[in-house]
Amino acid sequence: MKIVKNSIALLALSLSISACTPPMPPEFQAQLAERYVTCVSGEIAISTVPELAEVTQAWVDGLSENCSDLSATIIGAVDETEVSVDDTEIPVEETETPVEETQTPAVDIETPADVFITAAGETPSCNVAASSPVGIDAVAIVVSVAGLDGVVFSPALLHRALSGGMATWADPELQELNSEIQLTDIPMVLRAPTRPQDIASLNDWMNRLDPVGWPGSPSGLVADAVFNAEVVVEELATEGTISVVPASLVTNNSLESISIQISPDIEALYLNVETVISAGTQMVATTSGSVVTAKIDAALPPVPAAGNDFASLPWQALNQFTITVCAGANEMAGRAFARYALRLDSQGAMITYGFAEMPEQIRLAGLAAVSQGLPEPTIPPSGAPEEVLEEVPTDESTEMPSEEPLEEETEMASPEPTP
Repeated sequence: MKIVKNSIALLALSLSISACTPPMPPEFQAQLAERYVTCVSGEIAISTVPELAEVTQAWVDGLSENCSDLSATIIGAVDETEVSVDDTEIPVEETETPVEETQTPAVDIETPADVFITAAGETPSCNVAASSPVGIDAVAIVVSVAGLDGVVFSPALLHRALSGGMATWADPELQELNSEIQLTDIPMVLRAPTRPQDIASLNDWMNRLDPVGWPGSPSGLVADAVFNAEVVVEELATEGTISVVPASLVTNNSLESISIQISPDIEALYLNVETVISAGTQMVATTSGSVVTAKIDAALPPVPAAGNDFASLPWQALNQFTITVCAGANEMAGRAFARYALRLDSQGAMITYGFAEMPEQIRLAGLAAVSQGLPEPTIPPSGAPEEVLEEVPTDESTEMPSEEPLEEETEMASPEPTP
């Protein structure tokens, strides 16, 4: 905190003595973005994916508390009970092909979205002014067998299981890999419907680990964009089930998941917060104007967490959520919302609801991109009380050991010569 205040104070001094305003370094922009909320007057409509509806609402509420002149409304979370198809409301239970549920999101056609929050593989229907990754969800392989949390699969064994080639959980090869536990002869039930982005992410990672053992997408998985968490949890209640699901579902429902053997001489890799964060440190950002994209560079060594000498093994099956600001009259207000969502404090909502926040290097790149054109942070910001600016020198002077004795000597010296 002291470093932040010193940096901001020095920045304020340099700006006050300069005849022109130099470009603000990204690290200073990030520091000020954390300390102050950038407000822009306007009304924006936000279309978001269903799984991030609560996260998005938390961002809307937080921004509204800080910016009275910026109104944000969520219009695009897909309703679980009805779907808009060709402008006609159709109850889900009346459709014979439920796949249509997510092919045409239930967005109010009378109110075009100014901001889109999309899942991996989805494309916003507007002219993009700015975009950035805004959150992460990993891919998990869940098992519904008591006591098998962390059961180890090699890529080749997992490919066989997800292709329907493993009849029971007492498979000889699986038992050999898990010699410390006694597998039971429970039938293995493959849940085939899997989100396309989960299949793609898992394929990418497993093929890197073992191209021979994972030659392509497992034949038992069926790409299905429809995802209803409550329905999936009910289906997972069937004993013996194995299924590819979002990691947030595992976290929020305390489900059991597998480990992956990435090498025979290395301890198996288990999905948890540390291994997801480790993979996030391997992500590399690419910026083009106000658009930031990111992907894992598996050749990069993962970065150890603060205070650790060694990095956790990275769980590289990750999916990203993207926030997109549309060009138009409400672009600046949309950018202000995107900037708020990328604040470190705001990213905490992702963790609260079972997801993962963006890695710092990606978050800073996104923050700089979506902030283009917004009022540059000032010290103090417009409308802030004067005391905010005074906090910086006051805190620093209190901690200076040389100043406190001077004040005490001055107060003690004045009464003595006045008998």
